[in-house]
Amino acid sequence: MGKIGKLIGKWRTLSGPEKWIFLRAVWSLLWIKTGLALLPFAIFRKWYHWLSRPSHLKETPPDQMTLTVWAVDTAANLLPFELLCLPRALATKYLLRNSPALTLEIGIEINPAKQFEAHAWVEQHGNIVIGRWPDTVSYKRIWVWE
Repeated sequence: MGKIGKLIGKWRTLSGPEKWIFLRAVWSLLWIKTGLALLPFAIFRKWYHWLSRPSHLKETPPDQMTLTVWAVDTAANLLPFELLCLPRALATKYLLRNSPALTLEIGIEINPAKQFEAHAWVEQHGNIVIGRWPDTVSYKRIWVWE
């Protein structure tokens, strides 16, 4: 079975709500990628902040958080353009915007032997939700987007 067959098989195993989360992840990645590509970052940031305001705060069950991260990563890997850590982190934060204490973190790699490298991830209560990196790499947090 090829890649498309596996994807169709996986799609068929998803429940209705799981399919909805996946489709929301696709849509979120599309508008975030478009906004980042077309708007100056200051305008994008204000626009994103307005769109991602929580309507009510509530704890997201761990299985729903895991499903949302899976949906964002899978959709990002399937779309026909590159979606690195920042759009993935922004989409995850948007989709989980009602979860309390969720922050988008941006950091730079601490390694003078390498070129400048930045990374974005989402944390909740100090735990990484999306954007994990290998233990051999260290990032210094330079910006927190709450």
